[in-house]
Amino acid sequence: MKKTIALIALTSLLLVSCKKEAAVEAVAKNPNEGGINLTTSENTDMIKQMNEFASKFDTESIKKLYAPKTVIHDNLKTMTIEENMKNLIFLQSQGVTITLPKDPLVWEVVNNKPDEKTGITNYVISYYEVTFTKGDKKASVILNMNFAIKDGKIQEEWDTYDTAPLTELLK
Repeated sequence: MKKTIALIALTSLLLVSCKKEAAVEAVAKNPNEGGINLTTSENTDMIKQMNEFASKFDTESIKKLYAPKTVIHDNLKTMTIEENMKNLIFLQSQGVTITLPKDPLVWEVVNNKPDEKTGITNYVISYYEVTFTKGDKKASVILNMNFAIKDGKIQEEWDTYDTAPLTELLK
């Protein structure tokens, strides 16, 4: 009786393991599968940290997260990290404070193949509803920031946001 139960248990385990392999194989052969999404990773943590540094106007810490020749596309205006940091320094000089949301949307896309243009497989996508305050005036802006990351450094960045609330705040 014990041998029969052991044989049934062993057979069940083999069947279950075969089904798991078949399921993994079926997903891997899906032609529409280009990669995976991660809700947390070292790269998502880095982007959250970068935004924390930005809210404190800590430009030196921010610069350390970028590769030397990073290109930033700020609302389709291409700039260097140095040029981008001047924008942050300007906001600080105007007496603006920055408040970040408690739970921004941040995730990493890990592609199966490197992007043809950048040669990169890892991208962090984020949405932050940031509050800018100057005196008693506030402006809320949704920032969509996307980052190409390789070897623990930001290689390229794309930011899109509505500039009108910031323009109004700085009047």
